[in-house]
Amino acid sequence: MRVWEASLVFYITCFIGAEILRWIVRTFVPKLPSSLTVQLLNEFIGTLQICTPMFDVGTILETYGLFGVFVEITVIELANCYMVRDCVASPCPIVTSCYRKRKILRRALYVLAVQITAAFLSSRLARLFFSFGIHPVHLEVASNYECSTDLSVALTTGAAIEGAAVLLGKCVETVASDRYADSWLQYLVNSSFAGFICALGINFTGLYGNPIVASACTFNCLGVSHLGHLAVYWASPIVAWYISEFVLGVEDDFDEIEEEPKKEEKVKKEIKTNKKDD
Repeated sequence: MRVWEASLVFYITCFIGAEILRWIVRTFVPKLPSSLTVQLLNEFIGTLQICTPMFDVGTILETYGLFGVFVEITVIELANCYMVRDCVASPCPIVTSCYRKRKILRRALYVLAVQITAAFLSSRLARLFFSFGIHPVHLEVASNYECSTDLSVALTTGAAIEGAAVLLGKCVETVASDRYADSWLQYLVNSSFAGFICALGINFTGLYGNPIVASACTFNCLGVSHLGHLAVYWASPIVAWYISEFVLGVEDDFDEIEEEPKKEEKVKKEIKTNKKDD
């Protein structure tokens, strides 16, 4: 089996596993889809689905180079466009939402805690799959318990690169949404740009563009302090996200998730009122 075939098996396993978990939540969790419990479970599953495949990027880079990374990220992001749902899977919109709306702080902390937990678990799941030894390269990765940072430039340069990538990504998303709203072309443009920008910056910072993915893959790794990691992979993308919302006026996914329980409560109150009137 070639490396890309083993990697494809890994990605398919990740996505099928996520769909099975979603089916379990829909079938066995006795809560409405808009309830906090279900939303947190979906957030956990979505974050796992986003983070876990990223542990194979280094293998593709070493084997197939930058073009291989471009193809890999494009395919993964395209699959995410169709299969990742009912979640945010990024702390950026959560933090910027809290800045604008202090009243959602408690709920945001719940979601952020779930994301961090899923990110921590994703590395264990990836290592478990690699330990099966589908390919010798994966087996080698599973046996290596030490990791080193992907940051090969100064902290300020790395922060600028990560921030610029997030800002450019939001710009491309906005343009694609305006021109190709709800079509496969919109997903293809967004996914292709994600693959392109990742291949462009992977040798400098790893180019994660998502703080939770960066922490899942490199937090506590050798070569950069915890504070340096937070500055490059958290502070810079969050600031860039906030700037993009201010400049582009993009909608915030976390705000949409927040509104659903309120609508549910309003419906319940109306039902109770109607019963009293009867």
